[in-house]
Amino acid sequence: MRVAGKVTAFILGISLLLSGCATTRDESSMTPAEKRMREQAATFNQTIAEGAALGCVAGMLIGVLASGRGGGERGRGIAFGCAAGAAVGGAAGYYVADKQEEYASTEERLEAMTTDVRADNQRLADLIDASRQVIATDTKTIERLEKQIAAGQISREKARTQLADVDDNTKYLEQTVANLKKRHEEYAIARGKTQGSKQKLATMDAEISRLEQQISVLEKDLDGLVQRRKVSRIG
Repeated sequence: MRVAGKVTAFILGISLLLSGCATTRDESSMTPAEKRMREQAATFNQTIAEGAALGCVAGMLIGVLASGRGGGERGRGIAFGCAAGAAVGGAAGYYVADKQEEYASTEERLEAMTTDVRADNQRLADLIDASRQVIATDTKTIERLEKQIAAGQISREKARTQLADVDDNTKYLEQTVANLKKRHEEYAIARGKTQGSKQKLATMDAEISRLEQQISVLEKDLDGLVQRRKVSRIG
C-alpha cells in the first residue's frame, strides 16, 4: 500500500507540474486560431509528458523488484528506480525501449519510429499554419494600439492591459518551440540507437531533418512577433 501511495502521489505531482505549463487564459476568450494553435501544441507537450511519467512509474516498479526486501532498503530501491526511469522517460532511451518492447523486428521498429516522426511533422505543419494566423492578428493588434496611443485615444497603461493576450500567445509559443527542440533531439538520439536498412534509415533521417526545418520556420515566425513587441511604443 505504501508503494501504491507513493506511485499515485508522484503521478499527481507530475500532473500538477505539467498543468503549470498550460496557458492561464480562459478558453472562451480565445479566437478559433488561438484554440487550434494550443490544441496542436498540447499534442506535442502531452506526448513528452506521457513518456516521462510512464518512465518514472516503470522505474519505480523496477526499483521495487530490484530491492527484493522490505523496509528502508525497498524505499531506496523505489527512489533509485524512479530517478532512473524519469531520466530515461524524458529522453530517447524510454522511447527506444518502448519500441523494442512493442516490435520484435528491427525493421518494424524503425518503420514505427519513422511513422511517429512523420505524424509529428504533419501536426507541426498544422501548428505553423494556426500560429501564423495568431501572429498576424497579434501584430495588427500592436499596430492598432500604437495608433490609438498616438491619437490620444488610449493610455499606455490600458494598451498594455489589452496586450496581455498577445504576451500570453508569445509565451506559449516560446515554450512550444523549446518543447519541439527537445523532441527533435530525442528523435535524433533514438535514431542513433536504432539499426536497419540504409533505405529505411535514410527515410527516417529525412523526416527528422524536416522536423528540424519546420521548427526553424516556427521559431523565425515567432521571432518576428517578439521583435515587433520589443520595438513597440506601448512598453
